[in-house]
Amino acid sequence: MKAIVFEKIQQLSVQEKPIPALTDGDVLIQMELCGICASDLAALRGDVSDYAPPVVMGHELAGVIVESRHPDVKVGERVTVNPMLSCGACVQCENDLDKYCTTIEGIGHDIDGGHAEYMRMPKHGVDTGKLIRVPDSIPPEELLFLEPLGCCLNAMRETFFKDAVAILGAGPIGLMLTQLVKRAGLATYVVEPQAHRRAIAETLGADLTFDISSESVAHLRDITNGGVDTVISATTNNASAIALAFEIVRRGGCLNFFGLAPEGEELRINLEEFHYAGHKLMASWAFSRASLEASKQLLIEKALNFKPLLTDRFPIAQGLAAFDNAAAQRGIKTAVQPE
Repeated sequence: MKAIVFEKIQQLSVQEKPIPALTDGDVLIQMELCGICASDLAALRGDVSDYAPPVVMGHELAGVIVESRHPDVKVGERVTVNPMLSCGACVQCENDLDKYCTTIEGIGHDIDGGHAEYMRMPKHGVDTGKLIRVPDSIPPEELLFLEPLGCCLNAMRETFFKDAVAILGAGPIGLMLTQLVKRAGLATYVVEPQAHRRAIAETLGADLTFDISSESVAHLRDITNGGVDTVISATTNNASAIALAFEIVRRGGCLNFFGLAPEGEELRINLEEFHYAGHKLMASWAFSRASLEASKQLLIEKALNFKPLLTDRFPIAQGLAAFDNAAAQRGIKTAVQPE
């Protein structure tokens, strides 16, 4: 089979690999689509350390079971995965905080994921509920968003809201958050430098969109009487994004630094000023089993519009071009698929 292999920082290749062999309890998933996540791009750049190359990346996947050695899984079932394979028995796992389990292995991070024609889901993952079966009514073009939507739902649960929300970035995460915030009945503002992404945010319910010019930022502060109640940063949290978040939030407001940060990036705060500003600072990441279940239900209900999000598809054989496309932010979501 063809697979896109993350060999080391700044090195990616398309390789011919054997179709994974199964042992008792494993299942084999044939890929239909698998998205390229911002974390995959960050790993390739060397900005994050939670990947263990060489590995086939890819955790935003949609596929079908084509071989099963597990008595509870049938061939033909449409599936995606919870890509965090945790122990299932520690205090963190018992409290649906699998992401803090000390023995976690990540699909597409530590073990081979979905940027290939086939992927093996090990018995332990099936036994601990990490194989997510879905009805055939969910097409692969929507199913690949189940995991990132679960991350967004987790952020919505953790964040403090009042009336007005600004979302920094209109990539896939920002556009899903736009819809979720609007569904919550809140004033929804999106700040995004690229015009084509702002246009999509407007079609998905943003009340207003802004570029990152000083004039636009001033306008946003003016119409919100000094700033929004909540900022969710769904972009790379570099120095300029961090500064922008603080510039547009009101005193006492909440800032959720959802997006990844470049390696070595620091958040420096004057504690006296922070005390009197009363800001609530937080960072949401990943998902819970509950948020993935809620995400699945939203997909079943057709509650969100994913059609404008999947803009670019590449065959696995053109994996390097796919990653270049995603890194250049030419569309919204880039995915790879079999030939």
